[in-house]
Amino acid sequence: MYTAGDSMLEVRELLIKAFASAWRESEQATDRDTYITSSINVINSIQIQPEMIYAEEGQGLVDGEKLDHIEDLVRADGTWVYYGVPAENFFLVTWMPDAEAAHQKVEALRQEGDCIACLVDLNEQWQFGE
Repeated sequence: MYTAGDSMLEVRELLIKAFASAWRESEQATDRDTYITSSINVINSIQIQPEMIYAEEGQGLVDGEKLDHIEDLVRADGTWVYYGVPAENFFLVTWMPDAEAAHQKVEALRQEGDCIACLVDLNEQWQFGE
């Protein structure tokens, strides 16, 4: 489990923290735990790179399947930005070395509209399966 100051964190944990951060920016039509769980469960495919995660959403994985590389490690330094377009069923989480540039990127994305864009709060806590 990630602790502040760690240099790396698991993709699964980054996604949970990203969804929790996005929930705060959303309309909050569902409770936080339901939002996080459903966000994880609807991922159809995922592409993981050291500084970016891209996923497409749909009906989710078939029973017994699991996401590849979900336990891989990614950077925990710098700032992660969540960007999702619910109407187009995709999201990405991208790493930026500079917090101010990340904040500016979020503001620019928000101006485009019809999206959820936020800085990922690595201090978010949630246990998968609770």
